Amino acid sequence: MGFGRNRGAAGPLVEPVAWEDVSRFVVTDVERAASFPRKPVKGRLAVRVPTTVAGVRHFAPAAYVVGDGEDGGPHELYEAGGAQRLVCTVTAAGDAHLVTDAAGAELGHVHRTSAVKRTVQHGLWLRQPDRPDAVARYHWAKGSAKDIATRGKDGAVRGAGALVGSVVDSVLSLGAEGGDQSGTRTAKPVTWRAGEETVLTQGYVDGVKSYVPQAGWLDRRLAFALAVLGR
Repeated sequence: MGFGRNRGAAGPLVEPVAWEDVSRFVVTDVERAASFPRKPVKGRLAVRVPTTVAGVRHFAPAAYVVGDGEDGGPHELYEAGGAQRLVCTVTAAGDAHLVTDAAGAELGHVHRTSAVKRTVQHGLWLRQPDRPDAVARYHWAKGSAKDIATRGKDGAVRGAGALVGSVVDSVLSLGAEGGDQSGTRTAKPVTWRAGEETVLTQGYVDGVKSYVPQAGWLDRRLAFALAVLGR
């Protein structure tokens, strides 16, 4: 699988890293952050690992993202080093996205419930086979992911976490896709939990959303898929 680059035949500014070894990562096309008097250098959209070289922030590629997901098309992630083999595919499947490995085997789903701003920090949540759902809910929001996502005929959220009034709702009128207030960029983290276990966290590195898988059982490819869909 060949990839075009906006800098001709030149490779990435820093060596690619193995996607299996990724801890903190971002999804961006920035390869080197701006540093006076230099402008930022951009390359391919990729899952990247923040690193610092000579005092300048770089983003080493781990998996290139192919496809924009428009018109129901899939996102495909290819390893950035070596033979650039397929890492995973993210395909729209009803109200969710199916994530499969290179052989087409199911890894899990990324679900979207963007209408439930009252109970969740983020509108995307994870379902990995044989594991509890990982949802970024507020500490007071109770019930399962299914409870939180369920809405009544009148459009009201019927999960136990929906028992909050308009005052609380107005205070927590945050965007369901990231936890930022309109027109501002906060450093407030987003945490996905399965029960009481922290599974994935989201923060920021140089203004770019960064993700850190926390649970040992979480398949990194599911985390990559959530980050790609959450751009």
